Amino acid sequence: MNRRGWVESAAAVLVAAGLGVQASPAAAAVTRIEDTAQGTGIDQVVFSSGWSDCAGNCATAADGSFKWTSTPGSTAVVRFSGDSVRLFGMKEPWGYVASVSVDGGTPVDVDYYAPAVSTSTVEVYAAAGLGAGDHTLVLTLTNRKNPASAGGRSIGFDRVETGTPAGTSERASGLPWSSGVNPQEQSTARADQFAAFRGAPVDNVVLFPPRDNWTTLSNPQWIADGLPTGFDAARDDLVMTVPLWPGSNSVGSTGTQAQWRNLADVIETKDPNAYVRLGWEMNLPASYWALTDANRATWQASFVQAVQWMKAAAPGLRIVWNPNKGGDQTCNNCSRAVFQAVKSLVDVYGIDSYDSWPPATNAANRAVHLNDLLGESLAYAKANGKPFAVPEWGVACNTGGCQWAGNAGGDNPLYIRDYLGFFNAHAADLAFESYFDEPAAYIRSALSTSPIGPNAPAAYRADIQAYRA
Repeated sequence: MNRRGWVESAAAVLVAAGLGVQASPAAAAVTRIEDTAQGTGIDQVVFSSGWSDCAGNCATAADGSFKWTSTPGSTAVVRFSGDSVRLFGMKEPWGYVASVSVDGGTPVDVDYYAPAVSTSTVEVYAAAGLGAGDHTLVLTLTNRKNPASAGGRSIGFDRVETGTPAGTSERASGLPWSSGVNPQEQSTARADQFAAFRGAPVDNVVLFPPRDNWTTLSNPQWIADGLPTGFDAARDDLVMTVPLWPGSNSVGSTGTQAQWRNLADVIETKDPNAYVRLGWEMNLPASYWALTDANRATWQASFVQAVQWMKAAAPGLRIVWNPNKGGDQTCNNCSRAVFQAVKSLVDVYGIDSYDSWPPATNAANRAVHLNDLLGESLAYAKANGKPFAVPEWGVACNTGGCQWAGNAGGDNPLYIRDYLGFFNAHAADLAFESYFDEPAAYIRSALSTSPIGPNAPAAYRADIQAYRA
């Protein structure tokens, strides 16, 4: 589905939920360079030998014209002026892999394969933040293909769209909201890898320090090892994921005042107004700090004490109340009951929500995610005067051995586009969102490395570029 069609359908879903859709940021001034704009000047394209005009399916291009080639090494060279560029072509079962380089930079693979022929030309590559001035894009057909490709060795060129942003963002990403990553395994290299994959720096990084004892939990090296290159505490956000008590302790014995104050000092040193997901996903039985009907009073008291001790040492820290999506699995609505009791100590209300239970692979399940999960939680946060956050989200594998086999969406670009569209539409109410980039076999949510397929990563990268200011 093209972007305009998606935005209209998402708007209908959100309006039906009573949430409305906020206006998107001002659009960039866009220049189209069609395949027919041939020449060596600015905003023109030069085709090498090996390219042919479309025949029989020309109507898939808006102007009724595109070119294609099956000759490895064939190039299309586009000179343009602008800060961003988007390349459009056909996705097909016999599509091959091309490479794209901008201004002589490292070539990036562009996979033209799709299980079905696209009904119109679609975006296959995007880059932004190129800087003012003239640039050169080179598209080259390789002799490589997606393993699923039926062969035929084909790529197409319909047009490029270039533009200079109408406005700027105060965030490193250039997005209208704070967008970040959970870089699994947690390292600077993985955070940087994710930023390079999406073509935009991250605004926040979510870290999971060791949880089994206070010594490792409070070790500042865990934070230093996970921050992205160029992290600026005045602009970017550290999000620390902290159990309500380390594994060697238990509810009612969560740690001493000195331990909590020391932890707060360690976090504050790296980011004085960092977010702290204290006792996150407390409504899941897998958490040893789970909130239950039986321990509710003690759990609440422990939460209050931990927050008070941390805030006394580092008053700028921001506490995130962060259940998992959906209803409580450990108690009878106790996560919201306790939230109501402690919300004066909480700065942000958020949920973790993956493409599972249900997988967002059809209209009904997509509506569940947009309305019953994201939409309802956003409305609840706003009703309680809190910004909203999605500290963890991502696709999930759906085959044997995966944790949600039979109940996840796999390589699902619909889920990606729904969530990014939601974040964009509600940027003013969103504290932050962070993609869970995990290549391990149990979930395979990673987009930047070892993805479960090409479609979700392509949708994520394209939409991030499109939403940048």
